Amino acid sequence: MKKKLFSLVLLPFLLLYAFPVSAVEKEERMWQDETMYYLMTDRFHNGNSKNDKEINNNDLRAYQGGDFAGVADKLDYLHDMGFTSLIISPVFENAKGGYHGYWITDFYQTNKQFGSLKELKHLVKEAHDRDMKVIVDFPIRQVSPSHPWVKDQAKADWFQTTSGKTEEDWLGPMAILNLENKAVQQEMTKAGQWWIKKAGVDGYYLSDSAEAPLAFLQSFSKEMKQQKKDFFLLGGSGKKSSVKQFERSGLDSVMNAELAAQLQEQFKNVKQPSDEGTKLVDEAAKQEKAILSANYLDSIKTARFTKKAVEENMFPGTRWMMGLTYLYTVPGVPVVYYGSEVALNGEEGAESHRLLSFKEDQELVEYIKKIGELRQKLPALTRGSYEPIYDKDGMTVFKRQYKDETLIVAVNNSDKTQKVAVPAEELDDNKELRGLLEGGLARPENGKFSLILDRETAEIYALTEKAGANKLFIAALAAVYIIFMTFLYLVWKRGRASRKSS
Repeated sequence: MKKKLFSLVLLPFLLLYAFPVSAVEKEERMWQDETMYYLMTDRFHNGNSKNDKEINNNDLRAYQGGDFAGVADKLDYLHDMGFTSLIISPVFENAKGGYHGYWITDFYQTNKQFGSLKELKHLVKEAHDRDMKVIVDFPIRQVSPSHPWVKDQAKADWFQTTSGKTEEDWLGPMAILNLENKAVQQEMTKAGQWWIKKAGVDGYYLSDSAEAPLAFLQSFSKEMKQQKKDFFLLGGSGKKSSVKQFERSGLDSVMNAELAAQLQEQFKNVKQPSDEGTKLVDEAAKQEKAILSANYLDSIKTARFTKKAVEENMFPGTRWMMGLTYLYTVPGVPVVYYGSEVALNGEEGAESHRLLSFKEDQELVEYIKKIGELRQKLPALTRGSYEPIYDKDGMTVFKRQYKDETLIVAVNNSDKTQKVAVPAEELDDNKELRGLLEGGLARPENGKFSLILDRETAEIYALTEKAGANKLFIAALAAVYIIFMTFLYLVWKRGRASRKSS
C-alpha cells in the first residue's frame, strides 16, 4: 500500500525531471557510433594459467601472463565503462619474447602464450553476446626477422629489407615486406580472409599501414569487405603522414597521430594553447569522411599521456578527465588505450606496457562511464556537425548538432573559473542549456547564454525546452492528486465499513 502511495506522489516529479534531451529515433548502429578500447592481451588479465610457459613478472620485456581467456573474463568490466568495440594486440604466433605481438612468425597460428584459436573464438562470441565488436591488430607490412619467409631464398623479393629500422625503436630490427609484390599482396589478403572465417572477427587495425601503397590498401579493403559485410578497417598513421592522405584508401578510419601529439601537449597542463587542436579537429570534420579520424591520447607505440602530466606536476586523474571529455565529444571515433582508466604511467616501449592492475581509480572509472553513456545516448556526439565557438586561455567551446538535437560542449582546461557568452541567436532564446555532466544550467539573458565553469571541469549542455510548469505537467499533477484523494476516500470508506461490522 505504501509503495503504491509513493509511486503516485513520485510520478509528477519524474515527468518534470525526465532526461532533458529531445527524443531522437533510434537509428541503425554505425561504426562512427563506436567507443573503442585497445588492449595488449599479454598485459591485460591472466585467465588461463596453463599457457604460462614463458612468464617472468620481474622482466617487463617478458610475457606477463595475459591471454584470450583473461580478456573474456573481463568483458563486463569493459562493457560497464561504455566501450562498444575492442582492439586486441596481434594474435599471431610470435618469435620468443614477442609479448606485444609484432614479431610475427606465422600468420595462421595463434600465439600459444595467449591461447588457442578455440579460446579466441570464445572471446569473440562472448563479446558479441554483449553487443561488442572485436578488432584485431593486424600488421601488414612487417614481420620478425626469424619468420620462415626470410630464410626462403625463393621469397627474397618479398622483402624490402630483412633487418629494417622502424619508428618504434623498442621493436628492434624488423623484416619489411614488399607490398608492391603481387605474391605478397595475395598472401596478406589470404591471411586476412582466413581469420575472418576462422574467428569471426569484426575488423582489423592495420597498425603499420602508414607507408603501405595506396593500391594495396584499396585492394585489401575491398577483399575484406567482400568476405564480411560491414567489416571495419582502421589504419595507422605515422609521424610523417596525415589522415587526409588515406581518404581514397578504402579504410574506414585512421589513427590521427597528428592530433594525438597535439592533445598530449594541450591537456598535460592547464592553460596550454588549444587553437592547433581546434584547427586539426575542424579540418578533419570538414572531410568527406569525418569518421576517418580515430582520436586518441596515447597508444601502444607512444609514451603514456600520464607521463606528460606527471612531468608537469599535475594530477593525472583530472588531466585524463579533461582529455577524455574532449576526445569523446569531437568528431571521429575515440580510441582509449588500456590502463587509461587507472592512469598507467610509463616511457615509450615496455615501460608503458605494464600489467594492468584492476585496483582502479574509481573516480576516473565512474567519469569514463558517465561520458561513455552520454556518447551512446546523444547522436549529435557521434554523427553531428561540428562548429567551434570559443577557444582562448584553455577554455574551449564548440557546438555539435544532429537533426533536432543541439549540444554545446565546454572544456575549461585552465586554472580559474571561466565565463563564456554564447549569442542566443546561434541557439534558441526560447530554450535553455542544461548540463548533463555537472548539472549546470544556462538561460538566455540580454541575448546571450552565459556558460560558467570552474577550473579544470567540463560540461556537455543540451539545448532543451525551459523547465517549469506546463500544461502537460499541470494535467499530470491534477490527475495524480485526484487519484490520491480518491484513494484516501476509499481507504476511509473501507475503514468505516469495518468499524460498523465490528
